[in-house]
Parts: sequence; C-alpha cells; structure tokens
Amino acid sequence: MRYLNKEDRREVILTAAMRVALAEGLSAMTVRRVASEAAVATGQVHHHFLSSNDLKAQAFIRLIAELLEVQVVPDSAPWRDRLHSMLGSDEGGLEPYIHLWREALLLASKEPEIRSAYLLTMEMWHSKVVQMIEQGRAAGEFSKGDTAQNIAWRLIALVCGLDGICVLGMPDVDDAAFNRHLAFMIEKELG
Repeated sequence: MRYLNKEDRREVILTAAMRVALAEGLSAMTVRRVASEAAVATGQVHHHFLSSNDLKAQAFIRLIAELLEVQVVPDSAPWRDRLHSMLGSDEGGLEPYIHLWREALLLASKEPEIRSAYLLTMEMWHSKVVQMIEQGRAAGEFSKGDTAQNIAWRLIALVCGLDGICVLGMPDVDDAAFNRHLAFMIEKELG
C-alpha cells in the first residue's frame, strides 16, 4: 500500500469497517477482520480508533448517514411519497442497512458506544423526517397541526414498532400491512 497520511489511512480503515458491517454485520467487525479488509496491520486500527466499539459506532453512524441520503423516489414525487419512503421504503437494496440498524439496537443495551451511535442516528432520522414534514407543509401538501417534531417522533415510533412485529413474522403484519399502516398514519397526522 502506498504511503497515506493519518487522515487518509483512518478513512481507509473506516471504509473497510463499513464494508464489513454491511456484508457481515457489526458483530463480525473485529479489529483483525477490519485490518484484513483494509490491508493494514491490526496496530493501525488500534492507532486510529479508541476501541473496536468506537470503530463500530463510527462505521454505523456513517452508514446510516448514507442510508438517510438515499433517494428512493424522485424529487418530483409528492411530499407524502417522499415521507413514506424516508420512513419505510421497501427498496430491496436498503435491506443490509436495515439489518444493521436492527443489530445496533440489540447491541446498544450492552455497548455504550453503540448506544450513543444509535441515539445519534435516531436523531439524524428524526431531523430528516421533520425537514420533510416542514417542506411538505410549505408546499401546501400537509395540513398544519401538531409540531413537525412531535409528528416525526410518532411516525418513527410507529415504524420501529411495526418493523419489530414484521421481524417476528406475525402473519397479519407483512410488508403490505406495514405500508398500509404507515400510509394511514401519515394521512391521520398530516391530512
């Protein structure tokens, strides 16, 4: 590997960690596995990150930031469709990110760095949903009512709850039911 300055080498390691996380999950992100993926010595990973959990947390945050920037529907789509896709897209290519988010929730109870990262990503998601609600209101598509912040938290809570039920394999809550319930709540909250 050619010589890299400190920031570039750190970025190489973080990018490798992101690839491992998406392909194999956060639990597979050992220092040895990430070092192998990045083609660096394990000591380099330890040099650039406080701990393996710090590396996991930073990779997770970066991956969720990428997820939140994915545009599933075009800019010309109605705000209702854009909001629906931000809250619960059934775009198949996003499934590795969704699995990662679910795994992070489980790890958050045991690992403080992952908990902090998970909370930060929830706040990032909330900010995006609030922004969409406000833009939809400015465009006259959504009605006024409760604050965008409160509505966003309720919609996110619904999505998280429905996702948990879907993961359990409840026969009455499949992808179609998920989308139907989400559309109903968006209509109820925003007119």
